Amino acid sequence: MKALLDTNFLMIPGEFGVDILSELLNLGYTEVFTLDLVIGELKKLSVGRDKKSRNARIGMEFIRKGEVVVLESEKEKADDEIFRLAKTKEYVACTQDKELIKKIKRANLRFISLRQGKYLVESGKV
Repeated sequence: MKALLDTNFLMIPGEFGVDILSELLNLGYTEVFTLDLVIGELKKLSVGRDKKSRNARIGMEFIRKGEVVVLESEKEKADDEIFRLAKTKEYVACTQDKELIKKIKRANLRFISLRQGKYLVESGKV
């Protein structure tokens, strides 16, 4: 099964100390993807010395290690592309973005999010 990670999801390890890759494996997701647009967002966020910058750098480290495959986007906005790919039902969106989650729920699609700042859960229709 394929998991598609957005920007805020890749920042979870820095912010909450959760090993998202192990958690995804526990949920049965062996293939992990993100978008070139997400990398661009992480690069912009990683400039600076605040917590958000640090969390973005940690997210970038997952990508550098080769644990996350980068897909080329067809859309101009990462959320639009994540939703487009989730609609194919080939990918499950991994996000903390409330607006994107609402959109995914309305389309009766699955998504993965962080619960109680400790673990990942899969929600939505199969």
